[in-house]
This record gives sequence, structure tokens and C-alpha cells, in this order.
Amino acid sequence: TAILIRHFKEGPSQWLDCFDTNAYYSIKVPVMVATRPMLKAAACALAAKHLHRMCQGDACRMLQLAHLRNSPLQWAVGGVDLKYESVRLYDEAIRYLKDAIRLEIPNSRRDEMFAVVAILCMYELIDAPSTEWRAHLSALPFLYCGTVDDFSSTSSLPNSLLHISRSVFWSLVRQDCLSAFINETQTRLNLFDLVIWRNFGLNISAHGHLLPPSVSSTTINTPISSSPSPHARVPSHSAWLEEDTLSNALVWIMGKIINFITSGDGINPGDYESPPGQRPCFGTTQEDLLERWKLLEFELTAWYDTLPDSFKPSGRTQLFLSNLDPTHQEPIPTPTENVGDADTIDAISFIIPMCAVTIQTYHMGRILLLSNMPQESTAIRSTVTARLRHYRQIAGLVVRHAREICGISLAGLPDAILSHTVQPLFVAGQCFEGDAERQLVVDLLRRVESDTGWATEYRVKELQKQWADGGLRCGR
Repeated sequence: TAILIRHFKEGPSQWLDCFDTNAYYSIKVPVMVATRPMLKAAACALAAKHLHRMCQGDACRMLQLAHLRNSPLQWAVGGVDLKYESVRLYDEAIRYLKDAIRLEIPNSRRDEMFAVVAILCMYELIDAPSTEWRAHLSALPFLYCGTVDDFSSTSSLPNSLLHISRSVFWSLVRQDCLSAFINETQTRLNLFDLVIWRNFGLNISAHGHLLPPSVSSTTINTPISSSPSPHARVPSHSAWLEEDTLSNALVWIMGKIINFITSGDGINPGDYESPPGQRPCFGTTQEDLLERWKLLEFELTAWYDTLPDSFKPSGRTQLFLSNLDPTHQEPIPTPTENVGDADTIDAISFIIPMCAVTIQTYHMGRILLLSNMPQESTAIRSTVTARLRHYRQIAGLVVRHAREICGISLAGLPDAILSHTVQPLFVAGQCFEGDAERQLVVDLLRRVESDTGWATEYRVKELQKQWADGGLRCGR
């Protein structure tokens, strides 16, 4: 158990702490497990599963991990069936979690319960998205008051949420948005309940627009509730860096973009989650959809315009596409000289890894918005020339954003952050038509799996299927 806790601290917990400078999962959780058996079982289950995926039972490969190499416990785990242990510990954590829900544990332990949910989500997602992963996320409505019926807009912060830390809350929000994107559904969390989002760190005006993190919450002068709760904000024992808050704000905007896309032209957000034959036969007008799209585009632009210098690249190196093989940890290839743009790509470096992957997500959001821009009504007079020019401009912008995503991964990112690059890379891969660019995406995705044990082949296969349907196929 000690070696599993050590591995959880040095490995999987880092995935959950990428955007949290408080390092809740890598610092606080390893301390809590001494007296919290539910949390201990979940953390050890994830650690065992990750070790199994990374090492496949090979003790020598296990000892290549820096935090195990010099440990006096290094040989204790050599004879352990890690696959069996991961399943056993997972089942144990599930039993504890079911008991906690059934017995209605006190609010003071809700933070622990939802930390377990976040860890178990990672346990499922490390293989590939599954029904079990979605089942864990079905616990999200219980964040509010303990029952699904209470999952609605609030006029004041529910008492149950006062005991959920910002770290745990945002780790679950990211899982919720990821699930909505992968499964093409609406988010489970209500993104328009501004009381909740304000209390977990976002500065939002009375009109629902984000304000820069540096703006004091007191500048939000129009209250949503006429009778504010005495618990107006979640107590924060340590101030979050501006980068953390900006990264979280982007997740909130991404959730709204995903909800816009998955709602189609339905009048109600969930109309298009029904099978085709059961959907309403009428919907929102193109003009209304375009207005909603423009508002989202404005929000994403406004977010980007508030970014500090830490979100700007520290350098760019132009490389030959034909010489790249990012599956190997070799020195960066020789910069290009006097070659065309189609044959090159920039490796884009950032000082702070969190900022790098946040900007990747921003480019992903741009691609999703551009590729899902509603058309103007055909009743609006426009020439064929103008419409086709507009389509070509969008296609060019989409490819530009896709190349930025790949360039950020190409410059090299720490293992702890790589799992968060999978979906942006997948979206980027959908934009390319050239074999070299497509192969680069395949290589970058496979590098994530080889370096971290995080499953990416399901995304590679999906890309190859889409490319084949378009008449081309790429990937070794």
C-alpha cells in the first residue's frame, strides 16, 4: 500500500493537479488516506492500474520510474498482481462510496466523497471513455443538495457546497465538460447558475460575462439574488494564481460551446440527445442560432484578450514536417531554412505547462466554434462568391488553429499534463488533409500513451476512420 500511495502522489495525482497550484491531490490526499479508507482505496486503485499499464508486470520497467528506483519498498511490489489489485481496490472504493451516499455522510466529508469520484473517473478514463466513467459522473448533481431533484439554478449557495473545495470542484467540472464533448451531450452542471460559478472563483458580471481575475468581486455590483446568502463566497485559505482562474474560466466557456453544439437547433438544450425519430420537428431559427454563436465567440475573444504574458509563447522554432518523429525523445530537429509554410510547422514553447495546455484548449474551442458556425438564412441576399469566400476563410482559420495545437505538443510538455492534450490533438487531426500533418497527430497521440500509459489509440482509430471516409488514410 505504501508504494501505491507513493506512486499516486508522484504520478496520477499530478493529472488532477495540473491546473491547481494548491496541489490538493498530490499533497493533501496522500496525508488524508491515513484515516480515510474510502480515499485510500480509490487512490491505490488508480496507482495500481497506472503501474500495470505502464509496466505490464515487468519489474525492471517499474524500477525505471524515478520515485521507485531508490525506494526501499521497490521490490515489495514486484510480486504483486497489479491488475488484480487495481480491480480489488476499485471494488472496495465503490462499496465505500455507495455506503457514503446511502448513509448520507455529513457535509464535512463531502469533499472527500467527491474527491473519490474524481479519482475513480480517472481510473476509468485512463483506459478509454466508458459507461462506467459516465456512471461516476452521474454523481455530479449530488454536489448541490444531495438529490437530483435539487439540481437547478440557485439563488444562494447551497450549504452542501460550502464544504467542497475549489480544487475538487474544478477537477469534476473538467470531467463533466470532457464527458459532454466525447459523448456529444449537455453538461450535467448548470453553467448558467452564476451563484455557483462565482463562489468557485469566477468573476462574472450580472449579465453573465466574465471579468478579468484581477477585478475584485466587489465590482460585480448587481446581485443575482435580492436576499444574498450570508455565505456569499466559499472560504479560500490560499489565493489562487491568476493563471489557475483563467484556465478554469476557459473550461466554463468551453462547456457553453459544447452545450451550444450538442443542442443543435432544438428549443430545449437536450432535444438532440433523443434518437432522430423522437426529436421535435421544429426548432430555433438560424438568426437566433447565429446570435448565440456570436455571443460565444465574443466571450472566447474577451477571455483571450485578458490573458497575461504567461500565456504567450516564450519561443517558436520552425521545423521540417518531414523530419519529425515525436514518438522518440530526441533533440529537436534542425530548424528549417527557406522552405514553404506547407512543409513546416512551428514548435511553440511556453514557460508554464498549465498555460501551454490551456492555450491548446483555446485553439480547440476556436475550431469547434468556427466549424459549427450557423449559416445566415438563405433569405438574406448574398452571392455565391461571397459565401464560398467565407467558407474558404473558415477552412484556413481552422487549419491555423490546428497547427498551433500540434506545435504546442511538439515543443514538449511534462508527462503530468499530456493527458489533457488528447482531445485538442484529436480535434486538430480532424482539420488536416495532408498526410504529413495527419501522421504528426497520430505520432503525438501515441507518444502520450507510450509516455504516460494514458489510452489514446481509440482517438487514433477514430481519426483514421474519418480520414478513410474522406478517401485518405494515414497512420502507421
